Amino acid sequence: MNIGCSSFSWQTIDGKHLLGRTYDYFGNLDSNSFVVIPRNYEFSTLIETKSMVKSEYVVTGMNINGLDTPFLVDGINEHGLMGALLNYPGFACYDTNDNYSVSVNPSFIVTYMLSTCKTLDEVEREAKAINFSSEKVFGNEIRVHFIFFDSTGEAIIVEPNEGGVTVHRNTIGVMTNSPNYEWHEQNIRNYLGQSPLGVKQDTICGKEFKAFGVWGLRFPGGYASTDRFIRVALTKNFSPKGNDELDGVTRMFNMFSTVYMAEGIVGLQTDKGSDFEFTQSIDIMCSESLKYYFSLTTNRRISCIDLKKELNNTKIKYIEIPKDQDVSFIN
Repeated sequence: MNIGCSSFSWQTIDGKHLLGRTYDYFGNLDSNSFVVIPRNYEFSTLIETKSMVKSEYVVTGMNINGLDTPFLVDGINEHGLMGALLNYPGFACYDTNDNYSVSVNPSFIVTYMLSTCKTLDEVEREAKAINFSSEKVFGNEIRVHFIFFDSTGEAIIVEPNEGGVTVHRNTIGVMTNSPNYEWHEQNIRNYLGQSPLGVKQDTICGKEFKAFGVWGLRFPGGYASTDRFIRVALTKNFSPKGNDELDGVTRMFNMFSTVYMAEGIVGLQTDKGSDFEFTQSIDIMCSESLKYYFSLTTNRRISCIDLKKELNNTKIKYIEIPKDQDVSFIN
């Protein structure tokens, strides 16, 4: 799971709540699809051992194919609860709960939470009650953490750490990758004082911070998780909010340009040559309308799945990703 990814929550002037993320990955989206999970759909929370549960709510999101249970990297359910999975290498630790209600493979956490939870309080309760299994996915370990957001306007971060699962409340609604959320939040103190108007600023995303040192303009320009977190946090803090849902969604797509990975910028050398990680898609969900918007690197048109049109489904539904560029000719 060589996934980078950046995520943040946002709110429009008319009260719409949005959660978005970049899906940064080596390769392409040939192994992905969108999926709609109906109510009462029975799925296993583990891969090798059958541990069956039933979905209580209708869910849609981006799926990684190849497993019997939908592997949602992000999604939204019928109650407007939204969630996303991001890479957390070097920090994620599993099998720390000896007294658990059910054991869940980390790749199925978003699927499990959105299928069984209506609120953030329920997500927190489940996160502390279940066991995050160390079971491998496609033969590899998957080290991940999670962000959840809903119409209350609060975003929570769920991190499976060495001492157990940590649920961060009262967050600024920003997440990238390792290190842990607490470290990222403290790191903001190194970047206080930044303002597009040259005005001192010590409140970021509604939370007050105290600077470590002198005021000054510092904006990290790399693609490391720590750099992207700061850029997303400052962009979220200073960007004008959208007037309504479509305006907000459009602005969020633009805001993600600050952390958009173009192919050829971040890569590694392999026996077969060079391989590059880049932004495969940008996904944005709205808690109120239950709409899932996305735009792909290979198809810049903004497309949308309307979950309200899928609420009466009784069977699981897979939707092919429209990868080919769709151009709107205007003459």
